[in-house]
Amino acid sequence: MKTLSDLFAPGKRRGPQALERLQGAYERLFFSCGASIEDQQIVLADLAAYSGHFFVDGANSSDEEIREANGKRLIMGRIIRLGLGKEGDLSALYKAAVKETQTNQKEKQL
Repeated sequence: MKTLSDLFAPGKRRGPQALERLQGAYERLFFSCGASIEDQQIVLADLAAYSGHFFVDGANSSDEEIREANGKRLIMGRIIRLGLGKEGDLSALYKAAVKETQTNQKEKQL
């Protein structure tokens, strides 16, 4: 599964060109036509990382932050359930979400 981390060099994965690529993928997927498989994968990996669907980090969170995180996870769960079905393989999406989450953390440190 492709992610922005695969397409851009370290230090540029969250730069203007990466953001433009991500926005283009969302636009083609949701608001026009012609989304490629790569667009679909980039958007799914981004949503999985953004929603925190595979990760729990609520030890120091307020009640409001926990409610927001749970809402994000519910929406992502719905996309996964309806998109992949009961027999869908989440391993590629999980790996992509891990890669994007790690990249987000690394890019913040640069």
